[in-house]
Amino acid sequence: MGKYIRIKKSKNLRFRLISILYLLFISLSIIQIPIGWLRVNPNLRLSLLSLDSKIEDKNNIHKIKGEVAALDREFLAFAGMDSRTEELLSPENYAQTDQFFLEMKKGEVLFEQLQSLNDSMQSLPEDNKARIKFKDLFAMDLEHGLEARTPQVWSQWKFAHVPATVVRLQMADLMLKLNLLQGDFEIDPQSHANRPELIMAYNIDRLHIGDTAFFVYEGKKRPQLDLAVGQEKPQSYEWEKDTLVFVALDTGQYSLQFTLGKENRSFEFDVLPANFKNLEYRAPEAFYSGIPLALPITSNQADLDFSCSCMPGQKLRSHEEKLFITPLRAGWCYIRGIDSEFGNLAFQDSIYIQALPAPMLYVQGVSGEKISQRRLKQMQGLDLKIILPGQDPDQLFSIKTIHAQLYGNFGVKSIETEGRLALTPEDIEGLSYIEINSVSLNGPDGEILISDRQIINVTNHES
Repeated sequence: MGKYIRIKKSKNLRFRLISILYLLFISLSIIQIPIGWLRVNPNLRLSLLSLDSKIEDKNNIHKIKGEVAALDREFLAFAGMDSRTEELLSPENYAQTDQFFLEMKKGEVLFEQLQSLNDSMQSLPEDNKARIKFKDLFAMDLEHGLEARTPQVWSQWKFAHVPATVVRLQMADLMLKLNLLQGDFEIDPQSHANRPELIMAYNIDRLHIGDTAFFVYEGKKRPQLDLAVGQEKPQSYEWEKDTLVFVALDTGQYSLQFTLGKENRSFEFDVLPANFKNLEYRAPEAFYSGIPLALPITSNQADLDFSCSCMPGQKLRSHEEKLFITPLRAGWCYIRGIDSEFGNLAFQDSIYIQALPAPMLYVQGVSGEKISQRRLKQMQGLDLKIILPGQDPDQLFSIKTIHAQLYGNFGVKSIETEGRLALTPEDIEGLSYIEINSVSLNGPDGEILISDRQIINVTNHES
């Protein structure tokens, strides 16, 4: 039997495409996990663990709970934790999850515990309350490998590419199901403490001026709010049932402190300047030095005092939610907007300005690189035309100097003219051909030298 197998090129390409699509699917799956989920997971986990059963043992559940708790501690140490707070160092990382539960087969160890529980439940009569409750609580696990006794399928479904903080929530969820199955449970007395459980919904990590942040509390009594640092900064906020809707109207550092009885929670965060939101997640647009451009802004940004580094010393003009810029130089252009009322930096963004490409030149009145002496005398020289596709080159460039050499029965003559290649009757008489060596242009980025050589033959008759 051969050592190698030949695969058709078409099949090989198809296999590669499937691999790429699979990687894309995994990436999108990870991206679609809302960041808010990762933040609230620790709070949800504590809530799930606040319930415990008072029954020591029933269908070996107490022993399985000990195995789950031990495996959770082992994963916490493996994934990396803060020794002081016992919290994950990288809660969003899923590489340790794959390695711990899939490669090291710790998921199959957990599966064996659930499988033994499933076997004991299956031995009970079909109308047994414990068996019915088990089927309800572990319906998804049974569907994804527990009933079919396939540990690899169950482990992949449970732990493949799952962020570490979500894994700990899953372990707490499993512990809750075991407690509910065990029955006769009690609530952790510490969970009755009269303290505000405040959970930031989203957006505090990258809050821009005008953005909204949400703070949710749990409890019958609404906590008091103290804007410790933000008292002198304008902001807008209101309570909607159990949620504080907060909008920062100024940039800088804010501190929100919530107080309920003797307990308090504080949040400190920075509010950043606004930016060109309409330009996000789009292919970069090409901007060129010297060519006017318009950038999208919002209506509440129209009154800001804008300035940019590519137009030093000049204020920018805005009209109908557009900011108009005529960049005077290439490179990164940093745009700033100052709020005239508060004097704060309310807008900051940047765009890249590319150097304007060198235009093309052609000589008017020349056909097939030839021109007659008669026509050359009528025109008294040659005019050069500047071409820049998609733009009006006459507004951007002007011809400064033309360097050329004349060849004829008089020998070789070098000339330098401005604006156009002006020729005298003496230059044209006996002229055989003209060689334009270089043309110097004045442009938005300064002087441009075009050194593409052009040869123009001069005939003594009309072509």
